[in-house]
Amino acid sequence: MVNKSKINVLVDGVGGDVGQGIIKCLKDSEINVNIHSGCISPQSGWLYQTKEGCMFPPVDADNFENFIINYINDNNIDVYFPTIDQAIYKISRLRSNIEEKTKCIVFVDSPEKIDICEDKYKTVQFLEKNNFHFPKSCELISLADVNAFVKHNGFPLILKPKSGNGSKGVLIINETDELLTSIGDTSLMLQEFLDIEYEITSGIYLGDDSEVKGIYVLKRTLKNGSTFHAERLVDSRLNEQLISIAKSMDMKYINIQATYKDNDLKPFEFNGRMSGTTGAMRRVFNAPEIFIKERLLGETVTPSMSDEIFFFTRYNEELFFTKEEVESVRKRSIKYD
Repeated sequence: MVNKSKINVLVDGVGGDVGQGIIKCLKDSEINVNIHSGCISPQSGWLYQTKEGCMFPPVDADNFENFIINYINDNNIDVYFPTIDQAIYKISRLRSNIEEKTKCIVFVDSPEKIDICEDKYKTVQFLEKNNFHFPKSCELISLADVNAFVKHNGFPLILKPKSGNGSKGVLIINETDELLTSIGDTSLMLQEFLDIEYEITSGIYLGDDSEVKGIYVLKRTLKNGSTFHAERLVDSRLNEQLISIAKSMDMKYINIQATYKDNDLKPFEFNGRMSGTTGAMRRVFNAPEIFIKERLLGETVTPSMSDEIFFFTRYNEELFFTKEEVESVRKRSIKYD
């Protein structure tokens, strides 16, 4: 338990909507926090929206682990929120070492659980193994496997990478010839076509007592792979299905993307991190704040009972910063190389 007047929090990947959302949550929190922000590019305007901004090396850089540990120790960071998909799995493997060499708590789950989230085929296998609804899927191991899948499911089908986000690399397939060059590619998978008219995204936070402290469900419209416009759905039947999946995964926070029809949920993607809508959903529950209260302040958190139905739309906004601010961030970053 931390006993200090101000909590030092580090958020990385602030060039993306997840990191920005966490910062919004922290700025709205009743907890007295000092926010440190990190990103690989000095062009990220959100580095200049906090008092402490720093350029971090890419996660695959040789000095990444030492940089993070040195930064955390030098700035007395109490909790670290990693947000970048490409970095989450590596940081999950580094978590025990980072926490051992610092006094910081890292908000990331075990590599085994992150792996289920990162690999969409493993997500399907998890759903099937635990008797949840799942989209029919297959690997492109051989032409015979593909032909059997096509015969059983028909066209159109979805060809997509097992790993990735934001609809990158996703193709609609209408005939077998379009798949011939992909046979044997272990990075890809084939999946039934899902009706995106009824697509939802959701976030579920489990407390240290394994009970739900917050849940939201959004019917959304996408723009460039991210939520652009959304309507909050309040439906106990959808909530029950999502909570059952979240408890089976047993993660502090999980983002579940799914289609639904007649209240029958069919998940197709997990994200083992806070989601891009975390910031907007602080209107329902403030996930970063809950984590700090539980893990650092030792408080018992009561579940959010909000059933407000609302809509939100994202929009672009200019962030201005000076040459002097950029140079200050660069100098601060060199210190930890």
